[in-house]
Amino acid sequence: MGRMKQASASPTGPDLAAERAEEKARQLRRMKGIALGALLLAVLLLALSHYFGRQGAWAWVGAFAEAATVGALADWFAVVALFRHPMGLPIPHTAIIPRNQQRIADNLAHFVRDKFLDKAVLLPRIAAFNPAQRIGEYLSQPERVAYLATQLRSWARQSLAALDDPAIERDLLAIVKRQLHDWNAAPTAAQLMQMLTHGQHHQRVLNAGLVKMAEWVSAPEIRGLISDKMMAMARREYPKMTWFTDKLDRTEEIADRLADKLAQALIDEVVVVLKDPEHPLRVHYGEEVVRMMARLEEEPELQQKVQQFKTQLLLHPALQGYVQQLWARLRAWLHDDLDSEDSVIARHFVKYAQQLGERLRDDAVWQDAANDQLRIAVEHVADQLRDIAPEHIRRTVQDWDARYMVQEIERSVGRDLQFIRLNGTVIGGLAGVVLYALFRYVPGLSG
Repeated sequence: MGRMKQASASPTGPDLAAERAEEKARQLRRMKGIALGALLLAVLLLALSHYFGRQGAWAWVGAFAEAATVGALADWFAVVALFRHPMGLPIPHTAIIPRNQQRIADNLAHFVRDKFLDKAVLLPRIAAFNPAQRIGEYLSQPERVAYLATQLRSWARQSLAALDDPAIERDLLAIVKRQLHDWNAAPTAAQLMQMLTHGQHHQRVLNAGLVKMAEWVSAPEIRGLISDKMMAMARREYPKMTWFTDKLDRTEEIADRLADKLAQALIDEVVVVLKDPEHPLRVHYGEEVVRMMARLEEEPELQQKVQQFKTQLLLHPALQGYVQQLWARLRAWLHDDLDSEDSVIARHFVKYAQQLGERLRDDAVWQDAANDQLRIAVEHVADQLRDIAPEHIRRTVQDWDARYMVQEIERSVGRDLQFIRLNGTVIGGLAGVVLYALFRYVPGLSG
């Protein structure tokens, strides 16, 4: 938990980028100050050596300071010339980066395409990296999954809040209605029936229906309902006979017995059908299913009837009202759940994410399967990015303001370039000392 709090308290996103940019700018200013200080020190030593006549030790100091000053100035010119005109003077072959913005954009685009997005480079790196195992190790750590769940809840809340706009809700419902209206239901129904018939699933559906019917008929209230219906029909169709049985108080008893007999006969027939795979009812049912599939695929009239039924169902006010109420209840539940610290969605995400992480971390079969899918995705994405990324990079760099581009590049590499200035100062000074010693002590060079 402490790590999570620390992570949430640290800057992220634009704030972190701004902080890093400011830190780079501070380091650059500090190194520029050090390089300038070294130049000024060399100039000061040169002035002191001249003041003391460049005699004795001051001759050596003068040789060092003179060469160091030249080296520092030369490297200062070279470094500055990369980014701008030295002292604002339009000296040829200076301000190299802003003058070559177009060429930099083209070269950078080709470099990224050929060196980073080439499948021959990407796929071996992915295979060696084993990303599935790395993902598994990440998801196996509870604090990281909890942090990920918190970010997911935040994103989901923001996305759901955007859907609260009535205009957006109307547009979404209009899109759904349009898609359902354009949906051809007849082929879908035929495909569903094909799926049911494959592996005799339609017979299992029949079995389930028969069992449910037997349970329904066995219920006392249903038998009572059958008895009442039979009594009403008998009094309507056979009034004289029922008048006689009413006198004997036997009408209800006869109806109850007939209802029991009828119910038991239905149950017995259901048992026979369930036990006999070749029962005529079962065979007739299978033939009707096959015939219905063929009609759904071939008969335009039946297809039109299915479409009309679908349209009537979609336009029915009761269905539209139910869908709106269902959406409102679902949205309210999502709001309440995502606002809760004990979010059901977040708990399920944490549970399944950790299970997935443990699988990917420990199970080589899962790792191989996940890596294969990632490899396929990378192959597809790499091809797409090789077409998109170069043009995007080229346009982005071209559209940069020249001063902004120079500033960003200088912040990135300028600190190291200041070390070149320092090295030029020191190396130049040492070279001056060496040359002074050669001219002074080597015969024939001292003139």
